[in-house]
Amino acid sequence: MGVTTTQFKEMCKLADIMKKLSIEDNIFCPEGVFEGKLYTKEKRQELYGVVAGGGGSKGPENYQREQIIIGTRRECNTTNIRINWRKMKMVDISQPMRENDGFDYTENFDGKQIFSQNTVWINLKSVVGAGGSQTRTLRDECYPFVNYQLEYLLKSKKTDCYFANIFDGDQAALKMKMFHYLLDLPEYSEVKKYVYVGDLKGYFTFASELNKEQ
Repeated sequence: MGVTTTQFKEMCKLADIMKKLSIEDNIFCPEGVFEGKLYTKEKRQELYGVVAGGGGSKGPENYQREQIIIGTRRECNTTNIRINWRKMKMVDISQPMRENDGFDYTENFDGKQIFSQNTVWINLKSVVGAGGSQTRTLRDECYPFVNYQLEYLLKSKKTDCYFANIFDGDQAALKMKMFHYLLDLPEYSEVKKYVYVGDLKGYFTFASELNKEQ
C-alpha cells in the first residue's frame, strides 16, 4: 500500500493549508494511531501487505509520515542529511558510499519539520517480530544513530536542533528500555531533552510541547 508521490505532495499542500487556517495551530494525534507496541508482524501485514525490503518496506514509513503531517499540520520533507560521526557534523550527502569515508556517515534522516526557530530531524522505523535481523536493526542501526545524535548535540551546543526517533513495532517497544538507558547516562543529562525516542503516538506529545515553547 502506501502513498504515491502525487498523493504525498497533496498531503503536504493540505498540511500547509491547515496550518494557515488554524488560529491556535493545535497539534493532535490523528484518529487511528495506536501505541507502537500493538504493531505486530501480523498487524503490519494486515495493514501494508508483505513487508520484505524494496518498495514494500516503505509502507510503514509512508504511513508514519502521513500521520505526522496531518497531526502536526506541518510538512515532513525527506532529506539527505546524515551525521558524519567522526567529524560530528551534519552533512547533506545522498550517496556517501561513493566516498572513501562513506562508512563514517549514518543513515539519512527520513524527515524534517520546522517549529518556529527549531528544527526536528526525524528517523522513522517499524521493527516487528522477534529475530536476529530485528535485533541487529535496533542494536546496530538505531542505537548508534541515537548515540551520535546525543554526541552531536554535546559538541555543537545547538539549542534549536531536535531529533525524533519514531520507532513503532512490538520488538521496538520491547527494546525501548535500552534507549532510555542511553538517554539517562549522566553525560547526556543536558542534551537528552532534545532527543525523542518512542512511538508515533508519543511523538505528538513531544511536538506539542515543543510547539508551546515558541
